[in-house]
Amino acid sequence: MKKNSLLIVLAIALLVLLGAVTYATADSATYYGTDVSPAGDATGTVSVTATVNPKINLTIETPDAAQTVDFGTVYPGDVIPSKTVTLTVDSNVIYSLATAPSGDVAELALVTVGTPTGAWGSRGANREYYDDYTITPPWDTAPGVYNAEVQYTVTQL
Repeated sequence: MKKNSLLIVLAIALLVLLGAVTYATADSATYYGTDVSPAGDATGTVSVTATVNPKINLTIETPDAAQTVDFGTVYPGDVIPSKTVTLTVDSNVIYSLATAPSGDVAELALVTVGTPTGAWGSRGANREYYDDYTITPPWDTAPGVYNAEVQYTVTQL
């Protein structure tokens, strides 16, 4: 019997709490019409509010799988066709875009052309940037597997 009484009390408390939440979040107002000939009218105003937060997305599209730019096997002195990386920025705030190459940049003579470090963009969706990646391994680079990375950072200002 005590167990059933406790469940009933908890159920009533939950209903009261839910009723208070519903009552606290809803509002009702009645606007009375005026005596305007021939039919009369009533006017009411509803205020719409929202807080819009900052949002930023960076999408990087590479020419090869797994976010890579793979030049395969190359030789010093070869003319190697460039490969393009596409960056898409969505931001509702003005932003800056920075690039930071690291790793075996010198051994590959990696150059990215297109998006300068410190570039900035205006707010909006689908702002596209393109970086052409080229490598020209110098004759003094020892044979081996080399890896460089380019980090992109988009910062809202």
